[in-house]
Amino acid sequence: MASSFDTGERARKITDEPQFIDAPEHPSIAALHAYLEEKRGDREMPDRADIRPSEIARFMPNIIIAEAVNGGEDFRTRLFGTALVELLGEERTGKLISEFAEEAHAFSSQNPEAVQRRWTYITQKAFFGRKPVFLKVPFAASGRLYLVGHCISTPLTAGGTEPAQTIGALFVTRAEQTGS
Repeated sequence: MASSFDTGERARKITDEPQFIDAPEHPSIAALHAYLEEKRGDREMPDRADIRPSEIARFMPNIIIAEAVNGGEDFRTRLFGTALVELLGEERTGKLISEFAEEAHAFSSQNPEAVQRRWTYITQKAFFGRKPVFLKVPFAASGRLYLVGHCISTPLTAGGTEPAQTIGALFVTRAEQTGS
């Protein structure tokens, strides 16, 4: 099985637009989604209390859990997995999405506001949509696509029926090589 960030290389540039897809294409995203669906049962959303880290230990380095602040205007990161820290170059546990910054420095085409807008948009799409969202995020360097991030963001309740948090994950694979 490939590691969470296949070769440990660091992306130098990321495209601005996430590509939302209808279903997960990465096996770990599909497996995490199946786990969350099992925990959801017949409810609209899974509850945070039903998520057992020991049951998803293999995904933990790639997971982000974010808690809604001001009704979902912003989100505070409760967990930011070690593979995500390695990939994006910033420890985000405890930070608001509106405070995310290092990715903008690591990926030269981005400014902090663009990074914050992208993360907020994806998180809010799941939170307010009250259902999981799946996406692919292409990473590029020297004008060539070489990595693809596969993502999920799913709303969670916290003892009630309204969304209170989101759980997400990001796994990165090499882009398919085409031509020479």
